[in-house]
Amino acid sequence: MFISVGHPSVDAKGLNKILVVVLGMHRSGTSSAAGALVRLGAAAPQHLMAPSAHNERGFWESPVILDLNDAVLAAGGSDWKDWRKFDIAKIRKADADVLRVRAKEALAEEFGNVGFAVMKDPRMCRLMPFWGPVFADAKWSVRALLPVRSPLEVARSLNCRDRLGPAYGCLLWLRHVLDAELETRGMARAVLDWPQFLGDHRKALARVNEQWGLIWPHWHEDAFSKVDEFVSADLRRQHTSETELAAHPAVNDLVRRTYAAMIDLVQDAGDSCVLKRLDDLRTGFETASAIFDLPMREIVEETDRVRSEAAAEIARAEDVMDRGKRKSRDSTKIRPRFRWKPRSRAPASPRPSAKELNAIRNSLFFNSAHYLETNPDVRASGLDPALHYLVHGGREGRNPGPLFSTKAYLARYPDVAEAEVNALLHYETQGRRQNRIATA
Repeated sequence: MFISVGHPSVDAKGLNKILVVVLGMHRSGTSSAAGALVRLGAAAPQHLMAPSAHNERGFWESPVILDLNDAVLAAGGSDWKDWRKFDIAKIRKADADVLRVRAKEALAEEFGNVGFAVMKDPRMCRLMPFWGPVFADAKWSVRALLPVRSPLEVARSLNCRDRLGPAYGCLLWLRHVLDAELETRGMARAVLDWPQFLGDHRKALARVNEQWGLIWPHWHEDAFSKVDEFVSADLRRQHTSETELAAHPAVNDLVRRTYAAMIDLVQDAGDSCVLKRLDDLRTGFETASAIFDLPMREIVEETDRVRSEAAAEIARAEDVMDRGKRKSRDSTKIRPRFRWKPRSRAPASPRPSAKELNAIRNSLFFNSAHYLETNPDVRASGLDPALHYLVHGGREGRNPGPLFSTKAYLARYPDVAEAEVNALLHYETQGRRQNRIATA
C-alpha cells in the first residue's frame, strides 16, 4: 500500500510517479471527480480549460491534451462523438510517431516533475491504446478512475449541451464505458458510482483508496472540507429513476445491462463474473456495430452534404441580397462622369490579422518543419511558413502538416470552399466548435 505524506512512494515496478487517469463518458461527473482529487493532493495540469455555463466549477482538463486527443482521433478518421470503436491502426506510422512525441511533450508541459497528478478528458476512454505506451515511456504508474452515471441522464445532459438525440447519446455512452472498462483491466482501478459520490463522497473516495492501495497526500479534515465545498448534489441537473431507465425507448437492453454490470463493479472492479457479463455484452455490441457501421456512416455523410449545400445556398442568397442593397444605395448617388479602372483585376492577397496567423501557428495540425520540407520553394524564399500557408498555401491546395488535408476539408465542406476561407483557419476558428471532421 502507498502511504503518502508529500509524495507517493515507489511502487512494485519502480515507478515513483502516480498519474490518476479519470476515464468516464462525457457528462458523467468526470469534472467533479477530478476536482475532488485535486483537493486531496493530486496536481492538476498547468493549463486548465476555463469554466463555462455547462461546467461552472471547472472542467479540470488541459486544453493542450484535449487538442492533442482531437488530433489523434482525427488522424484515425474519428472525432469525439463517434460511436464506433477507435482503430489506432488507421493512423499512419509516421503520423503516430509524431503524435506520440507530442503526447510526451504534453505530459512534461502539463505535469513537469510532480509525483502525483490527475489527468482527465472523456476522449481518453477510447484512446487508452494510444496513451498506454506513452505513460509507460514517461515512467508514470497509472491508476484508473471510472465514474459511472445513468446513461439516460448522460443522454439528456448531452442533449442540453450538444443537441444530440437521447438514443445517440446512449450509444456514445455505451462505446465510452465499454472501451474504458476493457482497456483498464489488469491495472489498479476503481469504478465510481457518481450519484453515490455526490451523496457521500468521503465514503466513495475511501473505497477508491482501498481499491487502489494508496492514501492521498491530503487525506485529512481540512482537505475533506474543501471537497465538501466543491462537491454538492446540485451538480446533478438531470435525474432519472430506475423505472424510467427501464422503460425509456432511447435506452436499449444492451445499455441497461451494461450500466447494471458497471454498478456491480463498484464494490469489486475485478469481479470475474461481472467481467464475463461485460465481455458478452461487448461482443454483442461489436457484432451490431459491424452490421450498422456502414449504413449509419452513409447517413451521416449524406446529412453533412445536405447541410453543407444548404449553408452554401444560404450564403449565396445573402450575397445576392447584399449586392442588391449596395446597388440600391449606389443608384441614389451622383456618379462621376469618368471612373478610374485598375490595370489588373487579379484579387490582391488578403492581409491576415495577428489572431488568424496565431490560429494557424498554434494549431496541432500545422507543422512548420513538414511544410518547409514538402514545399522547397517556400523554404528557399525564406518566408514564414505559417504566413505562407495562410495567405498562399491554402489557396494553392497545400497541406499545413501530415495530419490535415486542405483539399479534403474543402471537398467535404463546400460552404467553406465557397466562402474562400483558409481550410485550417476555418477548422480552428469555427469547424472545431461545429464538430466538423479535420482529416480525410
